[in-house]
Order: sequence, then C-alpha cells, then structure tokens
Amino acid sequence: MTATTQKLSKTIDIAIPVFILIQTAAVGISIAVSSIMFVTWMILWLVQFIIDRQHAISVFTLPDLKWINIFVLLYFLAEVISRIFAVYPEGAFDNIKRLLLFAIFYASVGKITGTLLMSKMLIALISLSSVISAIELTTYAVSFGEMIAKMQFSEIRIDYFNYPLTIAEIKMMTLLSVFPLLFQSTDFPLSRKYMILLCLPVIVSMLLTQSRNVYLAFFICMVLYGIVMNRRFLVVLLVAVPVGYLMLPAGVTQRLTSIFDASHPSNKSRIAMWETGIKMFADHPITGVADNKILEIYSEYKTPEYHSEGVHLHSNFIMILATTGLLGFTAFIGLFAALILKQFKLMRQFGEGSKKLLAFGSILVVISFLISGIFEWSFGDHEVMTAFFFLVSVPFITAKEEFIAKSNELLSS
Repeated sequence: MTATTQKLSKTIDIAIPVFILIQTAAVGISIAVSSIMFVTWMILWLVQFIIDRQHAISVFTLPDLKWINIFVLLYFLAEVISRIFAVYPEGAFDNIKRLLLFAIFYASVGKITGTLLMSKMLIALISLSSVISAIELTTYAVSFGEMIAKMQFSEIRIDYFNYPLTIAEIKMMTLLSVFPLLFQSTDFPLSRKYMILLCLPVIVSMLLTQSRNVYLAFFICMVLYGIVMNRRFLVVLLVAVPVGYLMLPAGVTQRLTSIFDASHPSNKSRIAMWETGIKMFADHPITGVADNKILEIYSEYKTPEYHSEGVHLHSNFIMILATTGLLGFTAFIGLFAALILKQFKLMRQFGEGSKKLLAFGSILVVISFLISGIFEWSFGDHEVMTAFFFLVSVPFITAKEEFIAKSNELLSS
C-alpha cells in the first residue's frame, strides 16, 4: 500500500465515526440527514475496502464478535430464504436493504478508536437529545391549554419531530445507555451533575410521548439497575412509584393502567394481530410469509377493524416469526442472547469505573428494546435501529481497545 492510500485509509478511519455520530444524533429529527450520513460513511468504508481490504474488515475477526457474527449471518440467510419463497414474490426484496443497518454496529466497533472517543460521542448524543427535548417541552407547554380543551390528556402526545413511539424508544435507549452513570461518581469525561441536567428534559419528553411499551420497558430496566447496581436506588424507586401514582391525575393513571387492560382498543388490536401472526406462521413455519405486502396477507386471515391494523404485527417477536419462520426466529433469539451474554461477560471483565457502568447501560439498551419490542415492530424501524446498533456497540469498543493494547504488549515483549 502506498503512502497516499495509507493516508486516505487513516482519514476514512477518522471520518466514519463523525458521520455515524451525526447519523445517530439526527435520526429523531431528520430522516433525510440521517440517511445521507449513513450512505456517506458506507461509501467511505467501501473505498477503504478497495484500497486497504485487511484493515477495513478487521473488525469482523474480533473474538468477542464470533457468535454474534454467526447469528447475524443466519438471520440474513433466513431473510433471503423467506423472500425467495415469499407469498407475494413481486417486490419481496425491496425492503431488505434495512439489513444494511447492522453495519452501524460493526463500523462503530471497528472505527471508534477507544472508550474516551466513544464517551465523548455519547455526551454529544445526549446533549443534542436534551436540546431537542427542551424544544419539544416548550412547544408542548405553549400549546397545552389549547389541546387540553379539545382532547383528553392521554391523547396529547409529543410527536413534533417524529412518530411518538419512535421518538420514545430512541429517547429510552439513549437515556438507559448512560443511566448507570447518574448515580455513581466515575472517571467519565462529564461530571454526574451535568449528566443529570442533560437527562432531565429527555426523561420528561419521553414520558409525554405517552408510549406505554416504553413506560413498561423503562421501569423494568430501572428495577434491574437497582437490583444489580444500586439497592438504595431500588428502595427509593419502589417507594416513589406507588406514592407518585396516587398523586397523579386520573388522566395519567388511566393511561398507565390501560397497559394491563385487554379490552383497551389498542390492546385488542395488538392481540388480534398477534393471533393472526401465529396463524400466518402456522401456515408457513419454515420460510415465513416474508416481510412484503403484510396487509394483503393479513387480510386473507382477518378483516382489519382497527386503525393501522395489519400494516405490520406490532411485535418484533411475532413479526419475525411470521415473516422469516423458524430459522429467522431462532437466529433472532440467538443473536440477542449472544449479545446480552457477551455484554455481561465484558462488564465483569472491565472492573469498576465508567467502563463497567457503560457496559451495563448497553445491556439495559438491549433489554429495554426487547421488552418494548413485545408490543411494537421496532426491529423494522429505521430510526430506532440506527440508535440501537450504535448504543449496543459501546462495550465492544472498550473490549477492542483492550484487545489491541494486549496484542501490542505481546508484540513488543
């Protein structure tokens, strides 16, 4: 490799993390900007593959990614097979490009050079989210009087930049990625008090999206944080939640209790979609029906009765099962199991400090995504998956940094 191509390869290594950060930060407010950034760094990575192939693909050989790589490949295979044998073959491969989003995870692990850079990127991400949330809260406060006169409180949702469920899940994962840092002093580049200040508007705006699956996932993750990391926090949480519930107005508590109300219209529609999805899987257990023209397939089993019923199946698990069959579902479960198990292993290896806390935050991101995804097709949401793949890369970036450091020590000894 010539000096010129080597310099270009190093420039690409610097540029890709910048574009990934902009892509992830912009995903909640501008799909266009986010998509442009994605295409830009993907092209740069392809150029690097051409001029410096070994360096471009070195991330895939990291030992910590072995089982994740296997299940990703199995899932890709299942997606391809399901589309070859799709119920509606025409256009079956049109939306398979969303699989390219997996590259965000690999590029983040491969191109973000270490824990310090990754920490600064997280600070930038939460800072922008905080600014956007402050704008949303201001808009909400200004228009609240007019809105409450026209509709119930439970129908007033923050949705100014994107669909409320999408916004809520992105905010939830962003918050949880740094949540463990808020209650312990560490070597993180930004002090705890400033992190708390940045997170407050994000938490409030997330709650005002009134996304019940996010409420449930966020609460469970806070409980898990208390059990694993901070028993005092757990005690305060378990006292504060019922007390706070009793103090909330009826409009708010009704929204919360509706999570467990099977007769609620939104819940009834989801149950109907899940039942129909199981029937679709039963008729196509091996290959699935493929993620193409789902409404047309759905309508062959049941006439839609509710708003947006049958467009998708409102559950990651049911949707994967129905569209990719047993192979895809097994690969999906295996991928997330491998991801969580490896994250836990790395967290134990990191000892104390911000590395351990950020690793646990990344675990909470995965768990929250799985819980909220029981009730929503977030695995097929471009914006949500952009944030997800970046945030779950965090402990692997640290592990790569330590792996390289140990390898250099062995070479120099």
